Amino acid sequence: MDKEKVCNRVAEVLKVLGHPVRLQIVQNLLTRESCVKNLWSCLELPQATVSQHLSVLKGKGIVDSAREGVAMRYWVCDDICKLLIGTLMDHFGMDCCEAALKAQDEEKLPAQEE
Repeated sequence: MDKEKVCNRVAEVLKVLGHPVRLQIVQNLLTRESCVKNLWSCLELPQATVSQHLSVLKGKGIVDSAREGVAMRYWVCDDICKLLIGTLMDHFGMDCCEAALKAQDEEKLPAQEE
């Protein structure tokens, strides 16, 4: 990729990630692939809101998805985005949402009897 194309792509990624919800979604997805349910429960936002932001991220080629049963699993697929956000997280000490990790781990545990 030439310098101008890289600069244009970085600008596009930064513009899309300029929204706090999309930035939080990407932070979470950099830690671990996730489904919409885990993301909205972590962010404490309505499912429709998270889905709309995921649609924007996917439309810009920042995230990708695959169906797993009835759920869609999402992950960050853009290398420039990974580098940018990873660097920012390291520099500013941003923590990814621990609730998303906990929710995913709980999905794997067998249901407890009451």
